[in-house]
Amino acid sequence: MTLLVAKDLCKSFGGVVAAKNVSLAVEGGELVALIGPNGAGKSTTFNMIGGQLAPDSGSVTFDGSEIAGLGPRAVWRLGVGRTFQVAQTFISMTVSENVQVALQSVRAGTWSMTERAHNVLRDEARALLSAVGMAGDADRAISTLAYGDVKRVELAIALASEPKLLLMDEPTAGMAPREREALMTLVRDVARKRRVGVLFTEHDMDSVFGFADRILVLVRGEIVASGKPAEVRANQLVQQVYLGDLGAEIAAGAAGEGTPQ
Repeated sequence: MTLLVAKDLCKSFGGVVAAKNVSLAVEGGELVALIGPNGAGKSTTFNMIGGQLAPDSGSVTFDGSEIAGLGPRAVWRLGVGRTFQVAQTFISMTVSENVQVALQSVRAGTWSMTERAHNVLRDEARALLSAVGMAGDADRAISTLAYGDVKRVELAIALASEPKLLLMDEPTAGMAPREREALMTLVRDVARKRRVGVLFTEHDMDSVFGFADRILVLVRGEIVASGKPAEVRANQLVQQVYLGDLGAEIAAGAAGEGTPQ
């Protein structure tokens, strides 16, 4: 089932074209990587899909409904979850309380004034933590966790809204190689089991080529290559972008122009 279809998305900031006719699709249970050098337009594309930016033109269809131009909360309510390059958690709370807050934000209803706040939806929170391998740390302060474990908790928080699609911005940023592999294995397992589509950006190529079902390559706001990992790896233009003079030229140009990512 095709969950997400973005077609001909365009976005400019003044005279800088950040995205030009970007088209992509994500199926349920599929991991799709959106990669490219700094300034390629990855974050702009992500933000048009997630509602942080309205496209200048083009369409975004999610689960059969047009969502281009809707705000982030409306997109989230429809079933699009998101994680961020820097994990977004409440450091003064426990692991469980972070997930409980996320659950409360999506559950309709009121809570008894006589019930202690830390007991609200505690069982549901523990079930989500179990799904990401963190149930044993439910009562720990999240500030005491290793960063890889914080990323696992952030995934549980994202799953609290029972999303059909997850947008993951640099999910392994700041993590050691073993942590990266463990997190991406977890994301893949969750996606397959729950039939959640995953669109992610990533600079770590081991994570991209090791876990993505399909890869899209953005250069200067345009998709220049797409396909399965083996196909993209063999693409000469992609090799130039990441290994050759073209990659250095693009990086230098992005630094000089301040092109949005």
